[in-house]
Amino acid sequence: MKISILSAGLLMTCANAFAPSSTSGMASTSLNLFGGKKEGGGAGGNPMGGMMDQLAMFKKAQEIAKKKQELDNEIAEMDIIGTAADGKIKVTVQYVPAQLPVNPSPGYDATNIDIDEDYLNEVSSEDLSAALVEAIRSGETKANEVVAEKYKSLEAEMSGILGGLQQSNGQ
Repeated sequence: MKISILSAGLLMTCANAFAPSSTSGMASTSLNLFGGKKEGGGAGGNPMGGMMDQLAMFKKAQEIAKKKQELDNEIAEMDIIGTAADGKIKVTVQYVPAQLPVNPSPGYDATNIDIDEDYLNEVSSEDLSAALVEAIRSGETKANEVVAEKYKSLEAEMSGILGGLQQSNGQ
């Protein structure tokens, strides 16, 4: 009998742990989310102001996402060349944009390797291997620089949106 009472008590405690709790914070969150009355604002404020601000920010975020997609496509079409061994090895690298959700990280593909024939005839396999790695890394470094340069235009727009969010939350 003691075990069944103990089991019942434990079961009730566990059930209460997963039961939804009623808090008063939900009403305040929904009011803030959809432009409820702001503190000190009085009754004359725009009841849809917060929602309209968020819709405008959402549209701006969609525009930025479209611009990012266009930049990704532009960069993906570029041939970026990394070199090693005083230019005797050239590796062509192409940017591969992130493929969400399957592959969330962007990457690079080495699409072509050009090795000077005279250099190939005189170099040892160890030196050739090291030079190939160096050329690939050089290409990826240049590709990272190109991507960073192209994304600078988006950075300003993103900070504008984040600034708008901070102003909305600070009011």
